[in-house]
Amino acid sequence: MENKNELKYIYAFSLIPSVGPSTFRKISTGFTNFEVAWKSTPLEFTQKTKLRENLVQKIFTAKAKIDPEQGWRKFENTGLSLISFNDKNYPSQLKEVKTPPFVLFCLGSNLKLLQEKQLAIVGARKNSPYGQMATEKIVTEIAPSGLVITSGLAYGIDQIAHRTALKSNAKTIAVLGSGINEVLNRPPIKNLIDEIISKDGLIISEYPPRYPSSRFTFPARNRIVSGLSLGTLVVEAGEKSGALITTRCALEQNREVFAVPGNIFSPTSIGPNNLIKQGAQPINSANDILETFNFATNALAKNNNHKKISLTDETENKVYSALSFDPLVIDQLAKKCTLDTATISTTLSMLELRGLVQNIGGGRFVKK
Repeated sequence: MENKNELKYIYAFSLIPSVGPSTFRKISTGFTNFEVAWKSTPLEFTQKTKLRENLVQKIFTAKAKIDPEQGWRKFENTGLSLISFNDKNYPSQLKEVKTPPFVLFCLGSNLKLLQEKQLAIVGARKNSPYGQMATEKIVTEIAPSGLVITSGLAYGIDQIAHRTALKSNAKTIAVLGSGINEVLNRPPIKNLIDEIISKDGLIISEYPPRYPSSRFTFPARNRIVSGLSLGTLVVEAGEKSGALITTRCALEQNREVFAVPGNIFSPTSIGPNNLIKQGAQPINSANDILETFNFATNALAKNNNHKKISLTDETENKVYSALSFDPLVIDQLAKKCTLDTATISTTLSMLELRGLVQNIGGGRFVKK
């Protein structure tokens, strides 16, 4: 961990919007430390960093309104940690990307988690039942391998990935497109954040605590999600989904891209199906991912052994076999199974009690 005085001035520079990753690196290279940089004159700053004069002027105008001592005291009260590019806790995997963030703000004490092998899982905010089940299946299967599940805490596939990781005793990291304190008081997200932290996960951001999100911060966030990870899995995504930005980042970073094949009639399957056409690896189970990374698959085999389904009742077997991850109503099942609706309804209730079938609302049923 860098000394407190150095972090104080790094934090002060991070509060200046025009000081991004590239500018941070030029300051770091040009000066012996950030305190010297902060106390330099505009001329010295320009000469040492080789930055444009108009940018230096912007930085000094903003700098004049910031008190590093006061700012650092406020930051210490947030309960967050600050890691700079030069810190030993900075993730080595992220250092390899083209424009790595110079600073990372972290909520959670398990900073070593950043060095662990990770898999990014991204997808549609408005996912289908199929997308939810595919995510839950793959994350549950991956959990015994020790891979950390990394995503963006967004509604839909991101949150399903985080929640399933927690249920499966896997560690998870959430990367935000805003300052961490910007989301801490939003009840639905706060509950998930609290659970992630309580189970030794991390919430991270390259933005200072109160930095608001914008249409620019989320694409920037995506490069961190993919940059931390060995590969990125896309579960569902529309043609113009933000999840596809993450896959572009992954490709630019020479990381693996995986995609879950989807229904050709579903708008949320356009993204992953197109990725597969372009060379992404289609995924049917976690084994496809684990083999790519040469992970041992014996844990996966053990995880799946107890899930083998044996239905001795002929009717139950018939109804269960007719179900898939695409929702079906009772009338459709009755037609497929050539059974009356009363029998279908009773059989579905039995299968539900056994945890094999899920009623997703509106009288629609899917395999669980």
